[in-house]
Amino acid sequence: MIKPTDRPAGRYDVFVISEDVVGEKMAGPGIRAWELARVLAKEFRVILAVPDYSPSRPGDPFFKEIPFQVIHYAVSDDRLIRDTGERSRIILLQGYVLSKFPVLKKLNSVLIMDLYVPFVLENMFVHQWKIPNLRDREFIHRNDLQVFHDLLLTGDHFLCANDRQKDLFLGNLLSLNRIHPATLEDDPTLENLISVVPFGLTEEKQGPAEGVGPESTSLPFPVGADDVLFLWGGVISNWFDPLTLIKALAQAVRKNDRLKLLFLSTVHPNPLLPEFDMAGRAVRLAADLGLQGRHVFFNPEWVPYQERGVFFRRADVGVSIHKINFETYYAFRTRMLDYFKYSLPILCTEGDFFAERVAKEGIGLTVPAEDIGALEAAILKLAEDNDLRKRCRARLGLIKSGFEWEKVTEPLRGYCRRVLAGPPISTSRLSMHNARALFRPRRSGIFRRLIQNRHLWPALQRLPARVSVKLKRLWK
Repeated sequence: MIKPTDRPAGRYDVFVISEDVVGEKMAGPGIRAWELARVLAKEFRVILAVPDYSPSRPGDPFFKEIPFQVIHYAVSDDRLIRDTGERSRIILLQGYVLSKFPVLKKLNSVLIMDLYVPFVLENMFVHQWKIPNLRDREFIHRNDLQVFHDLLLTGDHFLCANDRQKDLFLGNLLSLNRIHPATLEDDPTLENLISVVPFGLTEEKQGPAEGVGPESTSLPFPVGADDVLFLWGGVISNWFDPLTLIKALAQAVRKNDRLKLLFLSTVHPNPLLPEFDMAGRAVRLAADLGLQGRHVFFNPEWVPYQERGVFFRRADVGVSIHKINFETYYAFRTRMLDYFKYSLPILCTEGDFFAERVAKEGIGLTVPAEDIGALEAAILKLAEDNDLRKRCRARLGLIKSGFEWEKVTEPLRGYCRRVLAGPPISTSRLSMHNARALFRPRRSGIFRRLIQNRHLWPALQRLPARVSVKLKRLWK
């Protein structure tokens, strides 16, 4: 095993760069960067860079006794990122970091691109609600696509969250010629090109693993001991569907008055992100239906990362409801891992990665998208069938250990070991210029005219492959 102390002072094995805020209050990308740094630091010398608009500072209690160094960067000044990158063997980054700091492409470091958020797909639906002009959305999409292609062309290794994403990204890499005969010659399994590293969970050292904890009475909402609490464990992003959930609950409470629904937050911890329109619509709908403050509650603040257990331990069911679109199939809903962590039975919409596991593993119920009647029935079933919830909790207790950060990061740690222990791993990086050359129309030649001739083409097909290749090189 490579020991961090074996590295020269002032140099790092892995440099993790978070695009999102990191600290007491953080969302998925920030949590992922933090946890990856924490796990990698057990074996390597790690430094984590977070944006300077993160609400927490290095002196805060959150950053005490951590096994890695933390620095704050400014997007307007690339010197800190460049200097740290020059002293790092491996750089792990996410999102738009490379487009903000293109200097990273010039460094002699191995670049790992974390693609667990397929932002190109996600943004198409985000902008669909916010920008009515299709021409403007097309312009934004082309910019996103260029950023994404730059990641694929520049990276030495890629991370994704599940096998669905892996298939998507392998197709992208193949189309950009990042997978070619020489690639397969050196790495036929593509183990050195891409790894599946899901979002993980960290088991708590204290407090009950499941059920209602002693903190249950401290919730700042009127939730009684006999009430059945459904918890929406993250933000109300525009691609979710809280409206169908609230309408279904409005019908369900007529049959069971003990039902309660709590949305954990209506805001995002990143101050640069705009408010979510869907959150405002959900609040208005709950008020219009007479549910707000009685059966539906909205927590106005982002819950600190280390304090969210109070809410999850009191909850009876975790919910995630969304509409079906192209992004849904490839999405990895990160806060679903909190439902796993606290052994919460899950109620979710069909169609995404976790819904497939919920149905297969028997850890909750799935419903069709935008089906109020089916959702109402599922709410009542989970609320009134205590044995069903117990069975779900028991199954969750058996499978959740497979999602611990230490386990899901093993492919990443294995790749880092190979990079640090031996000669440089071969890479098939391409520049954007060379990639565009792949798609330039070629001038018509004799070979092209021959293959377009329907009589001669069958004859050419019968030639030995080496002869056809030579003819193509000669005549194209």
